[in-house]
Amino acid sequence: MPYRHHFTPQILVIGLVAVLSGCGGQTEPDSSRSAPIGIGTFSQAIDYAPVYVARHFGWFEEELKKVGATLPPQYFEFNSFDEIQTGFATGKLHAFFSAEAPATKLLSDKQDIRVVEVGCTLQQEILVRTDLNITSVPQLKGRTIAVAEGTSSHYGLLKILGAAGLASTDVQIMPGFPGEAQPLFETGQVDAWAVWPPFVEEQVIRKKGTTLPGGDAKIQSVMTLSKAVMDGNPDAAKALVAAIRKAKLWMAGNPDEAQGIVAKQLKLDMKVVRLAWPKHSWGATLSADVVEDMQAKSKFLTEQGVIQNNVV
Repeated sequence: MPYRHHFTPQILVIGLVAVLSGCGGQTEPDSSRSAPIGIGTFSQAIDYAPVYVARHFGWFEEELKKVGATLPPQYFEFNSFDEIQTGFATGKLHAFFSAEAPATKLLSDKQDIRVVEVGCTLQQEILVRTDLNITSVPQLKGRTIAVAEGTSSHYGLLKILGAAGLASTDVQIMPGFPGEAQPLFETGQVDAWAVWPPFVEEQVIRKKGTTLPGGDAKIQSVMTLSKAVMDGNPDAAKALVAAIRKAKLWMAGNPDEAQGIVAKQLKLDMKVVRLAWPKHSWGATLSADVVEDMQAKSKFLTEQGVIQNNVV
């Protein structure tokens, strides 16, 4: 199956942020002490590179063995919220990687998880058709723009437009996730597309699209842990975060090899991964700026009706 067909939309979700060192309360031990640790991602994404690298080198296994784990971790790729909810509810899922949206949606649905780490921060971009010769955001006035509604890209699009003096009513927004929006863009039915890697890079390489300069809208790729593992098996929780931090540190010194690992995992052309790579800030942490950005998106999701209450 082509990569684009199973690249699940990164729905924006904001979560409660917990400092890992603060976990470890005295509660009933969770199933992770007698069963494999479950590590999952929401579909596939270039921003999950630290997960792919840690898995490639066996660093999850290595760190977990240091704290007494006798069983290797299990890896899952989820493509729906029902699957994720079931994974947490049955105790099979302990560490989960996604953009803000899935994490915030889960928190709004009363899932007992905590955001503990940022995999990376990446830049939101607006892709425009090359045949239109649009070179600045103000030129989008009156144009049709595709975007997945209620996502970080939707929030980012409105933020970029606002910074250029445009309101949402100055453009025509065409709702659509990548599987729906891509053919519209490629056949000229929309003028622009607010989306994330690798879709931007694929169109740029094919010379079908170009990106507009300006805008500081970000997407946060986050790591969440179940409260059960944080309280019931805090050593395992710390080991999982240690593996991700080890991967991020290694990636900083070995970008070419890291890109190769990701391209192979996602079955992407290396040109696509290389072009997308600099747009990802792999050194991002749960800074005050990141938390503030997540809070703003939580408010936006509440206003859009994607979540029922602001969970940050």
